[in-house]
Amino acid sequence: MKTGFFSARFGAAVAFGALISSFSAGAQDAAEAVALPEVVVTASRFARPVKEVLADVTVIDRQQIEESGATTLLQLLALQPGLQIGGFKAGGDKVYVRGGEARMTGLLIDGVRVGGQDGDQTGGGVNWELVPLGDIERIEIVRGPSSVLYGADAMTGAVQIFTRKGQQGFYPSLSFGAGSYNAQKVTAGARGGVGDWDYAFTIASSVTDGFDTYKSVAHSPSTEGSNNNDASLRLGYQLSEAHRLDIASTQNRLQYRSVDIYGNNNYEDTTTSGTLQASSASWRANWSDALTSTVRVSRSMTSYMSNTYPAWDYFTVLDGVSADAQWKGLGGLWSTFVERKNDTFVAAENYSYGDLTNTAIDSSRSVNATGLGYTTTAGANEFQLNARRDDDSVYGPNSTGVLSYAYAVTPSVRVGASSGTSYRTPTLEQLLGYYGSTSLSPESGRSNELSLAFAQSGSQVRLVYFSNTYSNLISSGTTTCSAGRFCWYNVDAASVEGATLSGAHSVGRVRFTGSLDMLNPRNNATGKYLTLRARQTAVLGAEMPWNDWVLGAEIQDVGASFDDSGNTTVNQAYSLLNVRALYKLDKDWTLSMRINNVTDQTYQQVSGYSTAGCNFFTTLQWAPK
Repeated sequence: MKTGFFSARFGAAVAFGALISSFSAGAQDAAEAVALPEVVVTASRFARPVKEVLADVTVIDRQQIEESGATTLLQLLALQPGLQIGGFKAGGDKVYVRGGEARMTGLLIDGVRVGGQDGDQTGGGVNWELVPLGDIERIEIVRGPSSVLYGADAMTGAVQIFTRKGQQGFYPSLSFGAGSYNAQKVTAGARGGVGDWDYAFTIASSVTDGFDTYKSVAHSPSTEGSNNNDASLRLGYQLSEAHRLDIASTQNRLQYRSVDIYGNNNYEDTTTSGTLQASSASWRANWSDALTSTVRVSRSMTSYMSNTYPAWDYFTVLDGVSADAQWKGLGGLWSTFVERKNDTFVAAENYSYGDLTNTAIDSSRSVNATGLGYTTTAGANEFQLNARRDDDSVYGPNSTGVLSYAYAVTPSVRVGASSGTSYRTPTLEQLLGYYGSTSLSPESGRSNELSLAFAQSGSQVRLVYFSNTYSNLISSGTTTCSAGRFCWYNVDAASVEGATLSGAHSVGRVRFTGSLDMLNPRNNATGKYLTLRARQTAVLGAEMPWNDWVLGAEIQDVGASFDDSGNTTVNQAYSLLNVRALYKLDKDWTLSMRINNVTDQTYQQVSGYSTAGCNFFTTLQWAPK
């Protein structure tokens, strides 16, 4: 087996040292850096300048997406501080924020909650493979307890995606892509607007033969391919200078093959279809310079349908209605919201294993929630308080809150601290399925954070220490279950302590970025490490313009992780080198290429499952300005 060109610890040390040394260059290099534009985010459910947000936030804009050459959302997220990506097949990759469970990461698309009450994502959560990248305008990553803002799905953080908006005029686009594993992709779209109307739409189709994800046994076919079709539409109407209506809808269908490792030694690939739909209608009103509001109606649907085993079909529908208001007064900024969420889950009767048969499920539950936030500044001090109360039709009332504080030591240096709570209710399948139990308790969390941030002349560095504890963590297995069968159950507690160092700095025309994450994720009941989370990861990137080119590269260094709860199986550390280039053929045409895993490293994220070797993808895009 090939090994990484860095060991995990050495690679982490290199990235750490490079990041620190890039900031030691002093004021003369900082003065040459181009100041970053002010970016607004929705870490408080309302848009605010990023420099005023106390939460740990990363924003990825459209230019960064295009220059990255990435073909999937997961490729982008894997390079972000505080995030780890793990999985073993199409439809199975997961996003871990600050070492928490993957199901604790919330996903929103244009304010619409997306997730499953179970299905292919064991224990609930998000099928990230279903989120298309082509129509994304901006990605916002909020780290830390976000249940107080977005509900039970966002215990450890939230990823919020905003699709592209229309603008006056007519701006079509068309792209063609091809790459390794016979991958091909075609995308077409347009943005425009006439009078008070604006619109944006995108359609895309892609296919790949895939690679062998399970090399330990012979199976048919020998590679696991997929095809993907997605479309999005966004309409906007400016009722008046102060009032605007928006309608947004996106949908994606992914059909993929995976190895049936439980197929009685036949090892024939199974075929599965996953679908994601997210739609919303919103009305935003600026009643005065001090008062704004947003009303939104939303629905998302995710499904998992097995063509091989039709009984393993799952459907989740998440409906929501919310009203938010923001008011400047009484010495600060007030925000409040009310919302109602209704979750519906439908599952067919599962196949029988001996005398074990999972009965069909057709159930729903609702949550009524209210929230209040207040932010104020007194000299160099800034305070933010958020509180939320949920009334769940199954579990009754629950309250969460976050208190944050920041002190501006200088105009460029800020220290901060925060403390908050979070919670997550079991999925409907964990409650009602054969392997579940109605006696399961909700998971709850408490998080504390200290931060130090520097920002000046386009250079930034941020150091965050966090300590998270989780009670009634939901786990699964056979050792504590009757008759030795698989089941869901609560464990006493788990904890994740860690630190993240991240930053960016320009030296001449070269911009360096980097991050280093250190984690101590523990199951307090057993003293063992939590599975599939590396205890150290590092990313070091560089980008520079050169004539009509934009050139870039990243080194990803991922430490070892444990594959099982007993910590007996180890997924070894690995390091990857990725390179990318974007060439402006003229003002309307661009050519981009990305090569992942340049040195063709062999590694695994889950025991037994293979990952991609050296692979490339190139895209030719026409987008008249």
